[in-house]
Amino acid sequence: MTVVLDVTSPFGSRRASARERLVWAASDASIFPASWRRRLRKRFARPVEGPFDVEQDGMRLRLYPAENHCDRVIFGRRKLPEREEHEALLPYLSDSMIFVDVGANVGSYSCFIGTRVAGARLVAFEPHPRTVEKLRFNLAANDLPVTDVVNCALGEREEVLQLWSDGGSNIGHTSLLPEGTANAKVSVDVPVRVLPDVLADRGAGRVDLLKIDIEGFEDRALGPLLEADAVLWPKAVLIETAHRHLWERDVLMMLHGRGYVARFETAENVLVVRE
Repeated sequence: MTVVLDVTSPFGSRRASARERLVWAASDASIFPASWRRRLRKRFARPVEGPFDVEQDGMRLRLYPAENHCDRVIFGRRKLPEREEHEALLPYLSDSMIFVDVGANVGSYSCFIGTRVAGARLVAFEPHPRTVEKLRFNLAANDLPVTDVVNCALGEREEVLQLWSDGGSNIGHTSLLPEGTANAKVSVDVPVRVLPDVLADRGAGRVDLLKIDIEGFEDRALGPLLEADAVLWPKAVLIETAHRHLWERDVLMMLHGRGYVARFETAENVLVVRE
C-alpha cells in the first residue's frame, strides 16, 4: 500500500508520538538480525506509516519511513545517514556558494548545507516523480528560497530512460541501471539531461561543491562536466563509490587526472578536492 503523500499541510502538523518513534526505532535496531528487523517492520512499524515531521540536526524534515531507508534512519535512529560525510563537507562551505546535489533524494544534504550557509544556492537533481515532491517540501520547510529543484536524471546525452526501484519499502534507492538497485521491480520513464547544459540554463557559471549518489551512473552523469570548460569543474566533489563496479569509466581516475586529491573516504563515499 502506498503511503499518502502530504506536501500541502504545514510542517509541524504531522508530529510523531513517542510510541510511533519507538516502534520504528525498534524495527531498525542493529541489535536484531536483519531478518528480525524486516519482520518487525512488516508487523509493527509499517502500519504506523506516517509521514512524520521531525527536526534533526537543525533541519525540518517530513519523513516517510515506510518507503525510504534514509527516512527510517533519521526517524528511527535520530541521526543523519552518512553523518561522517556531512561533517566532512563543513570545511568546504562558504557564503553564497553554489551546491549541486545529484541524486538529492529527500534533501538531507541540500537541507544540511542550506541551513548552514547564508545565501547558498542549491541546485538539486531528483528524477523520481514522487521523491521530488518530498524534496521540494523539505526545502520549503527550511525556508530555503535560493533553490533550484530539477526533476530529471543526468547522463551523457538527452534521452528518456527507465528509473528502477523496488517500488515499495525503499523508493529513495533508485537507479537508471536495474542492477544498481537492491530489488528492481518497478520502473518509470524519466528525462535524462546533460549537467553542463542544465547549469547553463540556470545561469550557474561555477560549482563550489558537488555531491553525487546515483547508484552506478555517476560516471555518465559527471563525465560531461569534467569534459567541459575547467571553469565549471567543482572545487570539491563527494562521490558515492559503492557501485563503482557498474561504471563504464573510472570517474575517480578522471578526477585525479584533473588535479583532484582525496581528502576523506568511507566505505561508500570519497571526498576529492581540486588542488
